[in-house]
Amino acid sequence: MEPQPIREAILEISQTIKQNEELDKKHFPGMSDLMQDYYDGKVDNEETLRRLMKVYKDSEDDDYSQVLDKYDADEKDALNAYLDGTKSSDDAAKEFLSRPPLVTRELFQKLEEAKKVQENVPAPKLGLPNEDPGLSGDNREFLPEPGKKFGKYQAVFIEGEKEPIPGLRNLKFENWGRTIQNTPQWTFLPDKPDDVRMVVKHAQQNKKGVRVSGFRHSWSPIFGRGNDQGQGKNQNTLISTLDLSTASILPNFTAEPWRELPEPIQLNSITERNAQFVNGPDLGNGKKYVRIGTSVTHEQLRRWCILNDVTLPMSIIMVEITAGGSNAPICHGGGIRHKTMSDIVRKIEYVDANANCQEVDMSTPDLLKAVAGCFGLVGVVTHITLELDGMTAAVLRPKLVDVIDAVPPPPEMKHEDIPKAIRPKRPRTDEEKRKAQEEFERKANSDYYSEWFWFPYSGKVWVNCWSNDTDLRNLEDFPGKWAAAQQIWGTIAVALTQKAKKAWSWFISEYHQTIMLTWLAEQNLLQIGDKEKPIRTALPNALHFQRGIQNIQVRDLEIELPLHAKKDNPNARDYTNVQRAWWKAIIEAYNNTEQSPMRMPLEMRMVGDSDIIMAPQRGNKLGTCAIEILTLKSAGEDGTWQPFAQKVLDIWMRDCSRDNDGNKLNVRPHWAKEWDNFKVDGKPWREVLKNESYKDQIVEFKSALTKLGEIQGWTLSDIKERFSNELFDYLFFDDV
Repeated sequence: MEPQPIREAILEISQTIKQNEELDKKHFPGMSDLMQDYYDGKVDNEETLRRLMKVYKDSEDDDYSQVLDKYDADEKDALNAYLDGTKSSDDAAKEFLSRPPLVTRELFQKLEEAKKVQENVPAPKLGLPNEDPGLSGDNREFLPEPGKKFGKYQAVFIEGEKEPIPGLRNLKFENWGRTIQNTPQWTFLPDKPDDVRMVVKHAQQNKKGVRVSGFRHSWSPIFGRGNDQGQGKNQNTLISTLDLSTASILPNFTAEPWRELPEPIQLNSITERNAQFVNGPDLGNGKKYVRIGTSVTHEQLRRWCILNDVTLPMSIIMVEITAGGSNAPICHGGGIRHKTMSDIVRKIEYVDANANCQEVDMSTPDLLKAVAGCFGLVGVVTHITLELDGMTAAVLRPKLVDVIDAVPPPPEMKHEDIPKAIRPKRPRTDEEKRKAQEEFERKANSDYYSEWFWFPYSGKVWVNCWSNDTDLRNLEDFPGKWAAAQQIWGTIAVALTQKAKKAWSWFISEYHQTIMLTWLAEQNLLQIGDKEKPIRTALPNALHFQRGIQNIQVRDLEIELPLHAKKDNPNARDYTNVQRAWWKAIIEAYNNTEQSPMRMPLEMRMVGDSDIIMAPQRGNKLGTCAIEILTLKSAGEDGTWQPFAQKVLDIWMRDCSRDNDGNKLNVRPHWAKEWDNFKVDGKPWREVLKNESYKDQIVEFKSALTKLGEIQGWTLSDIKERFSNELFDYLFFDDV
């Protein structure tokens, strides 16, 4: 199949539908006309989504009714009225915004089913031999503390303790990407450090392991241990820092501006602290030390920061993720001047292997560099104190830029090497190439935040690079309530298109279905023209610019590519490897249009280096390029993702991992993304990390933990038994 520009591909789909009366009248009525109007530039983004949903409503297929069955009668009436043109978008959206989101409704049903299972299991009695000594299950309903609003859990009493902890027995664990599954014996939902202490105490007494999860937004095996051999469960414990409604069920709308935040509990508290609290220096310029409970979501933190005139200098995009979840695997934000999120940690509080509350702060900087990004191996972290900046304003001007100009091809790439579907009709002149290269490097080197998105087979790149300033007057609430309706309609439109996949598969290829997804994605991309005023908003809003992405399950491979110096200037960054990696991924996507295994965007951010011992950015003095390829969960299920991602990784490692003197760069994965299922140089990637990429850092990390254990009264053997899993056993504790 000859790949086409996206507009032409949409037009071809339109014509295919138009030529088949059954498709045009029965299955997709109005779709051909909508696509033709899109091609002719006659519809805006909101109208495109409205008409797309109406296509499914008017179809003889039952996809629309099946998707809407999850909503109540008033919501259905509101949506139908909006689609028929008798109700405005805002008025229709109010019906959806005034009700509990689908996540809550589905959770009630699932937890009631789980509760029935608990009631059919005889509760262990104190003092009697049973599979779980020291625990007593009380089958009365347990109403959680404030902040645990959804669901009913079993009250679990730990021997010697007076207060119960909410928990569920043998509840299956799944991560967000559905790449990890196991069944811990108990899942506990603590509200305060003393609850955590009780759980760890029980684990210590019974030689059990304890791991922690938040929003579960990781793909690699960094969660709990796998099930026991030949068993459908294991004998270990999971602590969930989020209510299960937030952590496990999709779709999830916890970040929407109309949602109330949970009532404060100790593990989701946010408080300002003084310099003495962290044993650090006094701060100026609006900076503050802020103590954050590890179950605090980034949405809670975003709102608190705006109210208190401070901001994270960098952050992850997804606001549903917890502070603990973004800290443990050493997550990063965007912008070449910024280190990782673990680099702004000034104090860590945790419950250690002996069930004692401990802390590490700025008085021991070498230990803090280990503990601030330690995968939860020193204990169950309860609070993190960060150094936050004074509030500034982000000046946003995102735009769609021609793919050939947004990230220019590397110097060796010829005009004819560019995939035909996105190749300009004439080659760029040398002056045009120079200007594009200059603009790309300016954004990468100078902008406060820099990120690029290429949706598969699009001729455009969404460039989200911006600066900041200190003028806090007349700031907009971005993305604000106006985005709520767009979020709802976009979610429903994607759900309908995915639900109708079988019908689409009858007459269009996987390539054209991917084109459809790119087309839908572009309806939700904000663009600010050169002659328009930029959006000015509080910096935390800009860091979390994209909402709703948590509702689409994806697979994700990300590498941290060290930046290196230009041949003639040791202080200037050479972006050739970056541009080569970007274009190699695009070309490989076009080499696989028959199956289209890459069904979600190619993304790239520039970030700094790191002082954290186990950070993948450590040692990258000139900075790091975080580049990733994504796809839908379906590509993992149909078997096309793994070989494609492995091929892209092979190309990146072969063609993009040496400096101008031929020295090999230390390319490492993002700890939380997919990597353990891939190979590097024909060897399992975990083997390469242990013996090459992190060889020296692992020694340094273990030395720091050993020193800390000597101070606090535990050993590496203790934390291996209590807080490790199979992956960390291999990387750190094979000699323990």
